[in-house]
Amino acid sequence: MPPILASAGVAAWLVLIDNVSFWRTFIGAQDGALLSKIALALSVALVLIAVLTTACRLIATPRAGVAVFALLLIVSAGVAHYLDRWGVLFDKGLIRNIVETDVREARELLSWPAFIDVALRGLLPAALLWWVGIRRSSAPNALLQTGGVALCAATLGASVIFLFYGDLATTFRNHRELRFQLVPTNYFNAVYGFLKGTDTKPRSLAAVGSDARRTRIDAPRPRVLVLVVDETARASNFSLGGYQRETNLALKGKEIVYFSNVSSCGTDTATSLPCMFSDLGMSRFSLDAGHARENLLDVLVRAGVTVTWLDNNSGCKGVCARVRTEQMPTSGDPKLCMDGSCQDEILVPALDQLLANVRDDSTIVLHKMGSHGPSYFRRYPAPGRFQPTCDTNRVQTCTREQLVNTYDNSIDYTSRVVAMVLDAARARAAELDIAVLYVSDHGESLGENNIYLHGLPRLLAPPEQTAIPMMAWLSAGASRSLPLRPQCLAAVSGKAFSHDNLFHTVLGYHAIDTSAYRPDLDIFSIARSIPGCEGNQDR
Repeated sequence: MPPILASAGVAAWLVLIDNVSFWRTFIGAQDGALLSKIALALSVALVLIAVLTTACRLIATPRAGVAVFALLLIVSAGVAHYLDRWGVLFDKGLIRNIVETDVREARELLSWPAFIDVALRGLLPAALLWWVGIRRSSAPNALLQTGGVALCAATLGASVIFLFYGDLATTFRNHRELRFQLVPTNYFNAVYGFLKGTDTKPRSLAAVGSDARRTRIDAPRPRVLVLVVDETARASNFSLGGYQRETNLALKGKEIVYFSNVSSCGTDTATSLPCMFSDLGMSRFSLDAGHARENLLDVLVRAGVTVTWLDNNSGCKGVCARVRTEQMPTSGDPKLCMDGSCQDEILVPALDQLLANVRDDSTIVLHKMGSHGPSYFRRYPAPGRFQPTCDTNRVQTCTREQLVNTYDNSIDYTSRVVAMVLDAARARAAELDIAVLYVSDHGESLGENNIYLHGLPRLLAPPEQTAIPMMAWLSAGASRSLPLRPQCLAAVSGKAFSHDNLFHTVLGYHAIDTSAYRPDLDIFSIARSIPGCEGNQDR
């Protein structure tokens, strides 16, 4: 096959076959008559094909060119599959999640339809190209062809911009997600952005709260915080926040305060987890900046607080690197464990053991698996309260009712686990001033607007991925020693909070004096400051 024909064929295949999501969004964004929409879409398609043909012609050689084209077709087919099925957007954050995922998580994202789709859209054209081959071309001929196609692309591009500038400007300004949907440039840019932001040089950590000290050294009883960090729980499915279904039945009568207006720092664990433990706050946080400095746990340890991280997830993303960490077993109890993971109540016996041996102020972090998708049906003991369910990782094949039932079952189970944690804490309230604080790392999309899972860029993410549940419980001893009456905490439960508040709330709870602490971001301090709740302000 002539190199120019092979290049044009690959380019046309990528633009027309692997960009269903892009064209769906692009055409749906246009106003006016159908013919004008088609004319604009065809014009843009011709420009994209011409540009990609130019790029492909540069590498269209008999051996290396065929191999590169085959790889390009297969990878693009895989990207296109998850764009079309899940509604995900490919940015550097998604690449980071792919790199950091474990085998169990990766296995849950694979399915026979995915293999078939990649085979049809990737392996089939790659095999055809390999069988036909690419003819050898002289350097002058290659240069002439590349230049000609580039000139054609430039002319077409200028013409389309001249004719449709208003439509194009409005479309790309109002639909920024388009650049994350265009295959293959979306994952090229994502990989480049990820690699560019990966610093391989060893570096020393910037100290945070180097002046940190506890102000309650001679307290009669240890002050303990159990911090439950959940995965993929979204606020809109919590009955405590007004959801019509009773998904938090196990928490009734537990005397908790539910915060109904809380937002996450990110839309994926790799971002939200380091961010919520950082002093930087969402507006200043980046992964590079976060990894280059100490976090909340370091400040606690410096001040003399004992910190333990119990993990039933895929790791702490570096947050717990310098504190005692226990990874929960991935097998053992057949009632709780299957396929390389265990359900979250496996954390409770480990928590009981730690609480029985507390001798000083402590923070114990429980990192849950929560409602991690797409295999929501694996996150709770079968059969679940809400039926029928979606017992597959191909959630887009389930009905809306099945999918929501399954996700709600995972939230119902989370409520039961949190209730177990509260019972364990309450059992130690006679000897410890203890509190439980629960917060999710991010939310989840369940097919709204054809979007599934999570991980969209924060600026483009729907509220389902950023509105998260948070709740707190204080023992009588903790309430007296803070001091903070539960009704005062309940009075601020409707205020707007975010992950930015966690760093300062935990420092305030442990009465840690440091220049890094901001009382205006400490939820407990905010509650004490409202009229009628001032009382004793000693920390």
